[in-house]
Amino acid sequence: MKLLTEEAYGCISIENLPIDNEVTGSPLFKETGSSFKGGTISENVLIALSLIAGEPYSISHEGLELVNNLTPHPDATKEYTGLGSEVELDFHIENAAQAHMPEGDTSPLFLMLLGIRTDIDNGPFTRIADMRNALKLMSKEDIKELYQSNYIIKVPYRWRDATITPRSNTGLVPVLSGPITCPQITAAFYPDMMVTANIAAKQALDNLYEALKKVSFGVQITPGRLIILNNHFVLHSRDQFEAKYDKNGRAYRWVQRVFVAPTLWNYRNYQRLHERVFNAKNLINNDSAA
Repeated sequence: MKLLTEEAYGCISIENLPIDNEVTGSPLFKETGSSFKGGTISENVLIALSLIAGEPYSISHEGLELVNNLTPHPDATKEYTGLGSEVELDFHIENAAQAHMPEGDTSPLFLMLLGIRTDIDNGPFTRIADMRNALKLMSKEDIKELYQSNYIIKVPYRWRDATITPRSNTGLVPVLSGPITCPQITAAFYPDMMVTANIAAKQALDNLYEALKKVSFGVQITPGRLIILNNHFVLHSRDQFEAKYDKNGRAYRWVQRVFVAPTLWNYRNYQRLHERVFNAKNLINNDSAA
C-alpha cells in the first residue's frame, strides 16, 4: 500500500484479528473503549499495524483517544458523521478539504477500520471505490476537467466549529492531482459538500460519481475484520441503516478507527492534547494565513 506507483493496493482486508473478549456494550464519545470490553487488545493491534504503515494520530473532535470509537447515537441519527445511521454517508475521501489548508495536507494517508461489535444483522455495508478503476470508465474531457481548479470542497461537519476562526470550505481546487496512474483525489459526495464553478465541472463530477458507484464493492466490518484504505485514491461510503441498541441503550455496532499520516510535520500548528492527539482550535482561517 505504501508504493508510490500504480501497483499500490487501494484496500486490504485482514480477517480474524485478535480482539478483546467480554464486550459488554459500546462507548459514547467521551468514554474509553476499554471500559466496555476485557482489555486493550484491539487498540494494541490497531496501533501496531498503523505504525508499520506510517504515523498514527487523532484529531480531538474526531476522537479523544488515539484509537477512535465509532458507534451510532440515538440523538444524532441524521448527522453525516460516524454518529449518524439514518442517512447514507456517501462516497468521500476522509477529511478531503484538509488536503488544501494553509498548514499543509492534514488528511490521512491511510484509514484503518476494525470491527469490535456487530449489529444483529452484521450492520451496514461500507462501500469502497478505487479512483484508478473509476477513471478507466471516464472520458478524457471529463478527466481533464477534474484536474482544473474549479471545485470548492466544504470542510466536514465536525470541522466547521473546530477552529477559533471558522473554516467552512476550501478555495477553488482540483479534484484530481498527480499522475493519472496514481492520482490523489479530494472529493466528498454526501450533501452540501462540494460546489462547482461551471457546468463542465459539474458534469465531470457527476460522471465521476457514477463511475465510482459502478466500480465499488461492499464489505461489512464485523468483529476481528480490519479494513485498510489508501485515503489518497480510494473513496468509501457507509450505507444508511437502522441502528440497534442493547438493554442499556448501547449501540451494537462498534468500529474502531485509526488515522495514519506519512509524517506528523503538518500537525505542528495544532495544539497537542496528549501523545499523537491534536486539537484544531488554534488553527487560523485561509484569509488570515501568512
